[in-house]
Amino acid sequence: MSGDVEQFLQQWAAQADDEDLERGPTLADLGGLQTVLREADEVAAGPQLPYLLTAFARSLAEVPEDGRRRLTDATLQGLRSPHAAWTLAEAVDVLCTWPSLLDLLGRQTTRVLADHAEDALASTAAAALAQPALAGLLRLCLAGAANPHRLLTLLTEITGQEDAEALDRLPILIGIAHDHFPDAGLVSVLSTLHNHPDLPTALRADAGYELAVVELRHALDAPNHADIETRLRQALLRFSELDRTQEARLDARAYATALEAVLAFTPAPDAHLHGSLAAAADRLEQTVQHLSAWRSGMHQLEWLSARGLTQSAWARLVEDLRTAQRQLAQPSWYSPAAALNDLLEVYLSSRAVHTRMGTSAEPGHGLEVLLSPTVEASFLRHDGLLHHLEQALTQDPAFTGHPDAQALFEAVQQRRSQPDTAGQDVMPGKALASHPAVSALFGSGAALPSEQWDPALLDRLENLLQQTQRGYTPTGNAQVDAKVEELLQVLRRSPAWTAPDSTSFTLLLEYFLRFVHDRFDAQADLYGERTAYLGPARPKGVWPEKAVQDDLHQHLSGLLTPGSVQRELIDVASGRTDVTYTPQPGHRFVLEVKRRTKAYSHEGVERDYLAQAANYTATGPPFGMLLVGDHSNHQGGYSDFDDRIWITSYARSTTEVPRLVVVAVLPIGRPTPSALRKQVTPR
Repeated sequence: MSGDVEQFLQQWAAQADDEDLERGPTLADLGGLQTVLREADEVAAGPQLPYLLTAFARSLAEVPEDGRRRLTDATLQGLRSPHAAWTLAEAVDVLCTWPSLLDLLGRQTTRVLADHAEDALASTAAAALAQPALAGLLRLCLAGAANPHRLLTLLTEITGQEDAEALDRLPILIGIAHDHFPDAGLVSVLSTLHNHPDLPTALRADAGYELAVVELRHALDAPNHADIETRLRQALLRFSELDRTQEARLDARAYATALEAVLAFTPAPDAHLHGSLAAAADRLEQTVQHLSAWRSGMHQLEWLSARGLTQSAWARLVEDLRTAQRQLAQPSWYSPAAALNDLLEVYLSSRAVHTRMGTSAEPGHGLEVLLSPTVEASFLRHDGLLHHLEQALTQDPAFTGHPDAQALFEAVQQRRSQPDTAGQDVMPGKALASHPAVSALFGSGAALPSEQWDPALLDRLENLLQQTQRGYTPTGNAQVDAKVEELLQVLRRSPAWTAPDSTSFTLLLEYFLRFVHDRFDAQADLYGERTAYLGPARPKGVWPEKAVQDDLHQHLSGLLTPGSVQRELIDVASGRTDVTYTPQPGHRFVLEVKRRTKAYSHEGVERDYLAQAANYTATGPPFGMLLVGDHSNHQGGYSDFDDRIWITSYARSTTEVPRLVVVAVLPIGRPTPSALRKQVTPR
């Protein structure tokens, strides 16, 4: 093609900055609506189809009805006869990015993709079209834009006799489809592909990996310990065989190592468990680092991977295994509940997919979300929450000296010794009726010693359990995942980013960002007095730093290992820290908390607070965090989550390893939305 549209596209690309290139061109960038309409058929038939779709989507509101029909016809014809398989794949990416455009093209897009997939599998069309067509169908089904019936029919009718090129990368699509539409026929197809002797080794290995993930899912959803153990051992066999025969399957090796560690807890700890857990944690940490490095240099289908959350989920499992290794020396050995729940989160994060929800009435891109598989795991979640409650009551200084905490601990022990009744909706007395997370852990057989409970104690326990429950699944918001991955890319460049510090800081980073994101959207009464600082200040003046510190401390204390998060630690780099996380002796991370009443800017925050935050890293790993409570005037609103979180480097000398500090600015003392006023520029 050598028309006017191509020339305009080349001019736009030469002048566009990175942000413009990321968004793509508009119709004006391609020469205007009339120029595009004149050459629409030619452009849609060539490699520029994805650009045409992007320009159409970005300018949709400005295109009259007859122009919409003309561009719709041209783009649909381009989808029916794509220039190449990669053109179809990129066009599907655009459609899935813009729900408004997808809504306009309607069911015709679904039929086009299904026809491509059917013809490619039947060898009546290019085999390379099978993967992008089926991937597009799957993405439309996950976004609720298509009925999964035809997709499942196409996938379950695969026999293994199809062209090997048409089957390439289909096992992962079949596995993701099974995560969300659990059809037994999909598992049969995976088994057929795995055992087919004439298929390429890599394709058979992909199918074997998906079969192992299916076994893992069944284990996590099992109703009791015996079934969990049986299924975990079956999954371990499959992952271990892949690790043995496929050197590049680091994902299988990571799962195999994790399963070996979890299974080491059953049926009871022995004299060798202490050393095996330590070795497993080290081996898992090393494998996950290699896996991350391997994937960072390869092309990945981004919509299939919640990368930041997956890495932090693995980090959590490593940290809990190390905690288990230390606690085995204590009289009460560590329960496997926490490790099993970590495994559940690794599964959910690694199988989450990016999708967008919206309609043509909504401007822009629509709402980007992370969609994770639905796994009830009622027994596992219930047993895991009981474990967290028991750990808090016995190890957290905020509870251990409280008489009500001791009474509740005895009730927990009694509850854990009885058959599971997680499915029952029995409330253990009026005292817990207003605390559903605590109450749900007790069945009718639990003998609570008193109806008189300290309400402050129950409030704190309720908050702790609710925070723990939130940690089971991805946030559901791809914005957090993208921010985690963005910051990790910077952190990986540091020569000090090595285990175990990298693992511990990754875990802390995720919890920190979840805190900031949660508080960004939260009302001031989210947790009562604890989060009141988010709302209008009291008549006496501005909210103190302590209000933000207390909330951050309670948030982290409920998610990280009990006793590892401390407040007001003295003699750290000649000062006193606000919040400190010490995952193990000799490895300390400091979170500095400040309150700011002046209008914020990146430069102003770094000038006023960065030196102090960086100095706290002088005797530990060169990584820290700075949380600034922005108590300035918010009458005109405030900037978004992405704008208020960044990472900055600070070195006090030319020979020092630069200190990397994650900075977050949280708006506090906010007016109610009805009190906001549009900013008026003085004349």
